Amino acid sequence: MVIPEGIHHGLGMGAYHGWKVDKADLKSSPISCSFLKSFAPNPYEWAMSPPFKQTEGMRTGSLFDLALTDPNEIQNQVVTSPFDSFRTKEAQAWKEEQIGAGKIIISGDELSRAQKAAQEVYLHPVAGEILDGCSFQVGIIGKIDGFHVKCLLDILPKENGDWADCLVDYKTTANGLDDDSLAQTIGKFKYGWQGAWYLGLANKFHPTRKFTRFAFIWQSTKTLEVRVTTLSLGSTALLDGDRCIARALEEFKKCAEFGIVSRYATKVDQVDIKPYHAMSEEEMEVES
Repeated sequence: MVIPEGIHHGLGMGAYHGWKVDKADLKSSPISCSFLKSFAPNPYEWAMSPPFKQTEGMRTGSLFDLALTDPNEIQNQVVTSPFDSFRTKEAQAWKEEQIGAGKIIISGDELSRAQKAAQEVYLHPVAGEILDGCSFQVGIIGKIDGFHVKCLLDILPKENGDWADCLVDYKTTANGLDDDSLAQTIGKFKYGWQGAWYLGLANKFHPTRKFTRFAFIWQSTKTLEVRVTTLSLGSTALLDGDRCIARALEEFKKCAEFGIVSRYATKVDQVDIKPYHAMSEEEMEVES
């Protein structure tokens, strides 16, 4: 399948994620930010790895995301587990079948908690203002240098509001909403890449709007507390994201043209520890 170029309001996660990268035909494959993040560290390892398996945290995040941004699709994308555990072969086979079909497996009161989480986002004064009149699940599809590119915006604020210049992503986290925790989360999961990629595509392909900020609506999976933060053009995370995305795209183009080979087959590199590793070792010496 190929999604036509343009801005697709209400595209949905099913259709968006159904258009996948074909390892045997990179030239015709769609490039997304999540793909580049997995591809860039080592294209050869990416090509040789088995299909990625969803983690428990990702499953919870997808359920919360669905409850907030596409609640009408819950009945089509969520399935309740008939098993108490997945230790038996029968249960494992059922689980693999559901995951293969793109289903989110839930048990007990998980759905009602996800729906309560969505309600808390709407009740938050700032997040609620962002959601007022917004569009959910907006796909942006285009071409760069002949390659298909795509992204799926969780939230596109209304055009005539205070958040009109902003793209918004909804994130769940179990690692805390304080400044240090969020900074670590943004760095660890390369959310600066995402902001740079989304802003780049939106500003290139949206016919009427220009965007200068990328915002996160964060929600704790432990307490359901909500916090809103922003990244502006020129921020460290977005500048780093732009540089990394550019390098990853060049690597992808080279691999699409000439094939994927090991980077390490014919050269010797010098690899040293990072400065923060050295600092940690010094601290350990002092403590001992």
